[in-house]
Amino acid sequence: MNTHYDIAIVGGGMVGATLALALSQHATFRIALIEANAPATLSPDAPYDLRVSALTKSSEVILQNLNIWSQLPTQRLSAFTDMRVWETSASELHFNSADMGEPWLGHLLENGVLQQTCLTACKQKSNIDLISPAKPVSYEPHELTLDNGQQINAQLIVAADGAQSLLREWSGIAQKGWTYQQKGLVCTVTTQHSHQHTAWQRFLTEGPLAFLPLPDVHQSSIVWSLNTDTAVRLLDVSDKAFIDELNNAFEHKLGQITAISKRAAFPLQLRHAEAYIQPGLALVGDAAHTIHPLAGQGVNIGLLDAATLSEVVIHAASHGRDIGSLHTLHKYQRQRRADNVLMQLSMDMLKRVFTCQLTPIKWVRQAGLKHVNSSTWLKNVFMQQAASRRFAQPTLSKPSITD
Repeated sequence: MNTHYDIAIVGGGMVGATLALALSQHATFRIALIEANAPATLSPDAPYDLRVSALTKSSEVILQNLNIWSQLPTQRLSAFTDMRVWETSASELHFNSADMGEPWLGHLLENGVLQQTCLTACKQKSNIDLISPAKPVSYEPHELTLDNGQQINAQLIVAADGAQSLLREWSGIAQKGWTYQQKGLVCTVTTQHSHQHTAWQRFLTEGPLAFLPLPDVHQSSIVWSLNTDTAVRLLDVSDKAFIDELNNAFEHKLGQITAISKRAAFPLQLRHAEAYIQPGLALVGDAAHTIHPLAGQGVNIGLLDAATLSEVVIHAASHGRDIGSLHTLHKYQRQRRADNVLMQLSMDMLKRVFTCQLTPIKWVRQAGLKHVNSSTWLKNVFMQQAASRRFAQPTLSKPSITD
């Protein structure tokens, strides 16, 4: 069966599903959203996912403007008002939302919850066809063949199929970057004391250890950047041995860790596609770029990709232009690529500075943390950057739409 769509999106994760919803605002578009895994049912009592994201204000506004924010289950959403960053007890950096004139710095949300909420909304849109479970087995410009035998033709095909993107590979778009020879170890922990609605991050010799506050004030999601051999060892040790090492690394900031979930780890790497576009093809999210998880920015820059691409494509269609032409898509690449490169390199620089053990570098960074902590203005500059307020902002990320 051969079916024609205006836009076919491969990958129904957080970024792909958000893109579909953004494009569906143009009522005449017919959109296919192709997702390899059948959508799961959300259970309010399910254990927390191991993978969570710290959503910035820009991401929150995008989701508000797409009427998704109000659909998120409030019992799975955790606002945090503070962030504490330190290396030693003498060099702590404290951010507070009140210093920015905001009620909070961001929200923690499980990746799976955001994905499923977006997919549920997609099913309710008359101009989105959710094709799942299905995945492409071949790609030609403007044409996909799926593993269910269906053939899809589209003016524009979007690769939202993650860091191991088959569409990027099939299209011949190369990547630059490197691996860190590290893994991010993740699990959910229960602590003796409340997390105080605070995101905690300590810089250690091998990499940062983050405690991210979950809705239950005694539970946090951790992301611990470790050399691969260390991560493998800590995946294999007993729960008690792991808790002992984690307590020591975290300096008992929240009292004793009393319980942990299962543990998992994922490779850390920096990759950037040499191009985001070809005629009839665009890359978004991890298909275009991956980033060190040091500041949790991966999902946020992916949502900005989705908001920008939808704006560019809808504008072109409204003016009778080819939505898959390079003339149209160049605007998306121009607006997003520089921003993403800056974020990637900033996170890479921070990672390298804070894992360097040379005495002069250690002295400079500790003095730097103290200096920034003493200046509300400098802290605001850092938080504005982390909140994704850089360069040209897509309209969907601006509160003025709904104000």
